[in-house]
Amino acid sequence: MYSMRYLGLLMLLTLASLLTYGQQSVVIYYNGTVVAHLNNVSTFHVIGDNITDLRVIGSKFNLTGGYLFFYNTSRVTVIYVASFPKGVIQGTEPYNVTFNVIVPGTYTFAYIYPPPTSLETRGNLYNLTLQGSSLEVLYSTSSQSSSGFGKEDLIILVVVLVTDAVVGFFLYEYFRSRRRPVTEQVNQNQQMSQAQASQTVEEDEKEEEAELTTQELNDRDIMVLESFKRGARTLSDAVRDTGLPKSTVYRRIKKLVKLGYLVERREGGKIWYEVSQPPPDKPT
Repeated sequence: MYSMRYLGLLMLLTLASLLTYGQQSVVIYYNGTVVAHLNNVSTFHVIGDNITDLRVIGSKFNLTGGYLFFYNTSRVTVIYVASFPKGVIQGTEPYNVTFNVIVPGTYTFAYIYPPPTSLETRGNLYNLTLQGSSLEVLYSTSSQSSSGFGKEDLIILVVVLVTDAVVGFFLYEYFRSRRRPVTEQVNQNQQMSQAQASQTVEEDEKEEEAELTTQELNDRDIMVLESFKRGARTLSDAVRDTGLPKSTVYRRIKKLVKLGYLVERREGGKIWYEVSQPPPDKPT
């Protein structure tokens, strides 16, 4: 026969399981009772020492080295009773868990990690909710302790955490809004630089096209012609020899062929060039 206290405990555990349905949740009661609701995990690190009254619902299992290994991983509930060092509740898991630590309202807390995400008071019990892969709660059973903090301090802690989150969000939005004009200005500058570079290239190409239509040889024409006189035979040879861009060398070769300084040869899909013999009667 359950006493009223244990009936209240079962109600709290049921509520916690409903609130955390679909994720890993572990409820730890101050007297050592532990209830874990697990979904799609194959292991559970047993929290506490001297495990008794172990029950696993939903799967066959194997207990080895402080770990429960499950054969079925869809939905598993683990219930047992453990012992904890006086004033200390600790536990670790290989995955994130929602921990619910239930202690009497007369307890005072000296240390809580991670910071609680919520605090509920039901009757004379506290329900601390913590989220993470581990937890550590240090408490005292003396309601007159001069150190630590109680219910009011814990409520203040939760409020401070929520306030920090809200303030952090607004600060993030503020600085992001300030960065936006700077980013837009950088993008505009980049677009202007690209436009100027494109305009410069177009102007150079127009100037070069104008030079290609003249009968006179400029410095680049002569550089390309001299490379063929030194033994270059192909476009690639002339590019390596002169160091000029491939497109520039190609256009100069076409001009030299047009003016008769070079002769284009083709054989088997290959193209090469030879210096005209004799060269045209034009100054070089």
